Amino acid sequence: MEKHLKKAKTWNMVLIVLTLITVISGIAGLPKTLNPTFTENEVLGDFNRVMFDYLNSPLTKAISILSLVISIVLLVLYFRANKSLSDEIAPTKAPYYLYIGWSIVGLAINLITTPTMKIDGIDVSFMTTVIGIVFQFLFLIPAILVIVHLFKAEPEE
Repeated sequence: MEKHLKKAKTWNMVLIVLTLITVISGIAGLPKTLNPTFTENEVLGDFNRVMFDYLNSPLTKAISILSLVISIVLLVLYFRANKSLSDEIAPTKAPYYLYIGWSIVGLAINLITTPTMKIDGIDVSFMTTVIGIVFQFLFLIPAILVIVHLFKAEPEE
């Protein structure tokens, strides 16, 4: 049991670092998110206006703020779980399920709302979507490993 709690603590620390980076970048990018600026970019052509309208939409702003709030809440919950793991007490798995659930919902929202971008006939938005999905699933691995080790740490009945 102790071995699995230590492994869960290690992966929880990885989540703390990743979430801390997410919160810092979210706070730093908040002014640009709330007030995007329109800059003329010849490479993007007509897509520049489409992307500006997307970034300036209330839905995009609301999702960005909600995502930041959820990240801050998760960070607090991860620190509380870290304290429990330090005391060799298995914490609740709820924050990790919340993280996985919000990641999947956020990915679905991005897939639905992000406009299609074609440059010289090449669908750039498809490539960025594939890269985004790969990275999203890579970032889910620490949460999944914490859950696995917490299940393994539970006493058998």
